[in-house]
Amino acid sequence: MIRLNAFFVLKDDASFEELKTITDELVAASRKDEGNKGYDLFQSTTDPKVMMFCESWENQAVLDKHSAAPHFTYAVPKIGAMTVNGLKIERFED
Repeated sequence: MIRLNAFFVLKDDASFEELKTITDELVAASRKDEGNKGYDLFQSTTDPKVMMFCESWENQAVLDKHSAAPHFTYAVPKIGAMTVNGLKIERFED
């Protein structure tokens, strides 16, 4: 199994409501992707501008399909544009 934690910091001038709309759609669609074992977004309790996606995937093949899916290719660039320095990905495998 593959676990991805994607951290990002929302820009001061970015709209949290717009971000929430985009991320809610991404999370809902991603949870339906083949091989998805979990897909959540968390907000830091110490700094509300710090966010983290937690994703779990069966294997690399299903993760590759997810990365090419329309909901992913639409949302991730929009989210990236709203962040201070993009998304920082940490990958874990069992």
